[in-house]
Amino acid sequence: MNDEHQIILRDLKILEVMVAEVDDYLISEATHWTMEKGDMPKLTIGGCLMRRHRLPVVRDKMDAAAQARLDATLEAFESKLAGNVVQFEKRMHQELHARLSDWSNYLRHMSSRMMADVDYYASVADVRVVITAMIDELMKPSYQLDQRILDEVAALDKNLKGRWLVGEFVWPLVWQAAYPMKTYWWLYGRPK
Repeated sequence: MNDEHQIILRDLKILEVMVAEVDDYLISEATHWTMEKGDMPKLTIGGCLMRRHRLPVVRDKMDAAAQARLDATLEAFESKLAGNVVQFEKRMHQELHARLSDWSNYLRHMSSRMMADVDYYASVADVRVVITAMIDELMKPSYQLDQRILDEVAALDKNLKGRWLVGEFVWPLVWQAAYPMKTYWWLYGRPK
């Protein structure tokens, strides 16, 4: 099995576990939920939304069994979203504020050493991707998004653009089709 296929299957497994545990997560007070299955990232709504966005884009790279797993997982997630709109909105706003704080702190405290380290930047860029995934979800008619959040993101982006060096896609290339440069410019290069 090649690396690309392993990356996709790992991401699918993470989404499956997240969706399976999301009901318990929603009734808890945790912003980041430690999942029962080891060797997994923390469960967050943003993490689910990020994977919901990118996995369908690479669906054609999956075998039939993986495609069926993806379809079932996405259907289950959509059902849970529809059945818990108020709770999801509340939790997305909580997480979005935490992610914005993390991203703001990262940008404020970047050292020249950090800026030169493309791998370090790639490891924190998911925060900005998750912010976009949550904003996209909160802009749907079922939810409400505070304009101040959009203003804050615009200010942070303006700051980063002022010190941006355009370059190669920072994540594994398998995800590039899901993140076009025009929209996800912060995944193409690094801060200077």
